[in-house]
Amino acid sequence: MPNHRSDIAEVRAAMRAVGYTILQVEPRLENLSNFRPDVLAWASNADGELVPWAVVECKTKKLRQPELVLPSLAGSRDLLGTLEHYAVINGQWFKADRGVRSLQPVDGPTPPEHGSQGLVTDRSLATSLLVQRLWFEADRLRNSGVSADRYFPSGDVLTSSRNGRPGIELPDGGFVPVRADVLWRAKRDALTEFASRGRHREFSSPRVVASAVSALVEKHLAGTVLDPFCGTGSFLWTALDRAAEQGVAAEFIGYEFDAQLAELAAGIGRDAPRHVVIEKGDSFQRDLADADVVVTAPPVGLSLADRHLLLDGSTTSDGNVAALDKCVRALKPGGRAVLHIAHSFTFADRYAAYRRFLAENFHVAALIGLPAGAITGTGVRSVLVVIDRTEPAETLVAHLGEDWETQLGPEGPGLNAVLEFVDAEDDRPRTAGRS
Repeated sequence: MPNHRSDIAEVRAAMRAVGYTILQVEPRLENLSNFRPDVLAWASNADGELVPWAVVECKTKKLRQPELVLPSLAGSRDLLGTLEHYAVINGQWFKADRGVRSLQPVDGPTPPEHGSQGLVTDRSLATSLLVQRLWFEADRLRNSGVSADRYFPSGDVLTSSRNGRPGIELPDGGFVPVRADVLWRAKRDALTEFASRGRHREFSSPRVVASAVSALVEKHLAGTVLDPFCGTGSFLWTALDRAAEQGVAAEFIGYEFDAQLAELAAGIGRDAPRHVVIEKGDSFQRDLADADVVVTAPPVGLSLADRHLLLDGSTTSDGNVAALDKCVRALKPGGRAVLHIAHSFTFADRYAAYRRFLAENFHVAALIGLPAGAITGTGVRSVLVVIDRTEPAETLVAHLGEDWETQLGPEGPGLNAVLEFVDAEDDRPRTAGRS
């Protein structure tokens, strides 16, 4: 392994020497979890966009036939569209022909044909560069002597531009321009990944859950959309995407207790195609904005220091139940709330009276049970709760199994069945205008 790392370092140095500036080592590629080339180099194409240009596979053991590396190189060509393919075997460089059918010894890599300065249009690359910058800043902060459990850089790390062009500041001082819509989505992905890998991980909902939540509120998107426990903002961003796609004008408000995380989320919101307000605040201790839609995943396993007075007159110190109560209080008449909370709320005897109160005073439209793993970083079973501030009516109860991600995915049979039920009688006109 040490020899392999040394070879990788030498390969990176050689690639940089001929003009490559964006290099990824064993990158995680979206939808290609089992495929990780040793070094992937990006360069500009004839249209000025950064694309996967060259790939290098490194081998430290002796190979009687260097051509044994060709299948891996051909895989890069087929999956990534790379144009130049190299193998470095015990320090010797080889270059594949255009058809990736043979290898010839070479002195080293050749410079990229159109240079390495171009516009990033690939979301995964932009996300990778942002995560790299976030960890660079976090390490710099930690090494400066700051004592804290978590290290979050300032929010302006995610907001950069040069000569009016949005982009990413690299740790070495370089700058990469990024297409605005790509940067907006990459910032969200990067912050979620960064926050989930810290010492105290920011538990979050997988992307498929956030997407399902946005689908469940789609017909109600209007006016004010609120997430009182927004964390990295994943629920707000997916709902905002859906509103933008539908041409719906709405304001998106998020509250987050962690000041540094709130600042970073606010930095993402500044690039959003709709008006976004992210504020630092404790939603249990403040009045929430009246909302047409509430989407949220409150903190897992939270126990409140002060008991919360519920709508039915009882009190609780359970953070999940108190969060649900705060959300339904914030709903405007006709509004919808979708929460991702611990499964225990649906069956624990101590919540029976409050569950009955909700069923008698609101429309608990759906309870969608999810297995362990749907709340990232925990083994907690969870449930999606859909509540409308309308007259009480029937409740759809569903329990998804091991294929829950497929069931909840776009056009998934489980999600479609729930949508058909909860929106069957929803022919209300939107209360906000269209952009």
